[in-house]
Amino acid sequence: MATENMKLRVKAGEKEGKNYWDTCGVLFINRNDGGEITSIQVRQNMFPGVEMVAFPKKDEPVTE
Repeated sequence: MATENMKLRVKAGEKEGKNYWDTCGVLFINRNDGGEITSIQVRQNMFPGVEMVAFPKKDEPVTE
């Protein structure tokens, strides 16, 4: 299983036509051996104790 990591950045300001960015978190994309996304996790500094997780859409209907 492979994991990709991406930085989450927000625009912090602009001065003399140059943009300034702050890194505010990390996005983890987990993939199975076939390359399909199995889950996505987000960790960011706006809510430091909260872990957010997303899963890809499944073909079967939700019964809950």
